[in-house]
Amino acid sequence: MLPAAAQKSDKWTGIGFEADYYHSNMMRHSKKITAPLAQNTTTFDLNFVRKYYGKKDWEIRRHYPEVGLGIIYLNYNNPNLYGQVFGIFPNIRLRLLTLDRFSWTARVGMGICYVTKPYERVPKPNLENETIGGYANNISPLQTDLKWKINEHWEIQGGAHLIHVSNASFRKPNFGINIWGLQAGVRYFPISNTPARIRREVPKLSNRIVVYAKGSIAFIEKYVPDGGLNRVYNAGIFATKRYLGKNKAILGMDYTYNTAAYAFMKFNERHAGEENKYAYQASVFIGNEFTFSRVGIVLQGGVYLKTLDQQTDKFYQKLGANYYIWQKERGILKEIVLSALLKTHQNNAELFELGLSVGF
Repeated sequence: MLPAAAQKSDKWTGIGFEADYYHSNMMRHSKKITAPLAQNTTTFDLNFVRKYYGKKDWEIRRHYPEVGLGIIYLNYNNPNLYGQVFGIFPNIRLRLLTLDRFSWTARVGMGICYVTKPYERVPKPNLENETIGGYANNISPLQTDLKWKINEHWEIQGGAHLIHVSNASFRKPNFGINIWGLQAGVRYFPISNTPARIRREVPKLSNRIVVYAKGSIAFIEKYVPDGGLNRVYNAGIFATKRYLGKNKAILGMDYTYNTAAYAFMKFNERHAGEENKYAYQASVFIGNEFTFSRVGIVLQGGVYLKTLDQQTDKFYQKLGANYYIWQKERGILKEIVLSALLKTHQNNAELFELGLSVGF
């Protein structure tokens, strides 16, 4: 279609909402989880969506993605142990395959939620819930769907999902809850679900390399439930190489200082006089970032060169998002980036870090 065709579209074209129903079961992702698994859980999701049509270059490079803002309600079907979840999460959906009226898509989201029955000692004890330690948590719904376009206003969809809830050790205990299952839903667009796409050649971006200095901080409740919060400081250097004009390969090094480990050694008289030596980690990591204008989705994997006292984990993963507050193709200062990353060791979340990176 020609660019002029898009100008004739109503500004609300491609904007609508979807409602999904999820039927799930809880996964025992750690042998340390001894409480009963939540079964036959019920989830409702109302998602406000917008389909991009190519007004900006990145929309064309990303093959016209769809973004949304979801409101979610999750009932673990065990009100006295796990309670219920109320959350909100931004999300993005990508088309994996399109055949006439059918399409296959993947949606990823991350947001915040309130859990009604976390672990608690007083005033209403709930000591059996060892999975969630506090009321405020992260929620990360992942799903894939097969969709059928009925007409210009209605679509139906169904597929599989995984929903993760945890607080990244901000409060203990924190094994987190993972549920998986099937979902079905309906989508409605008041004007049209088919905005006229702008098809044009976009400028090619160089596969440039940018070098960054970064710093971040996290807060964790390391050992004792209802104890004090400990700071975790992170500093590092990394480089990215852009490819295909929309992705970045990442290679870097991290240095992390953990005040919780330091306090534990001081209290237990371990490594007297050398606590700082055993309270830091050093690592190298690789990763990939999928960029969407000023937003990036980040996946990283790292290996430790130096571990904390008594640490057995050798590898870690990070998942999260970047927001670019400064972007320039030329000049000395090319990017300033705010980041929010969830760090895990396999299925167990360690911390949630907030950071700032400066790229040259």
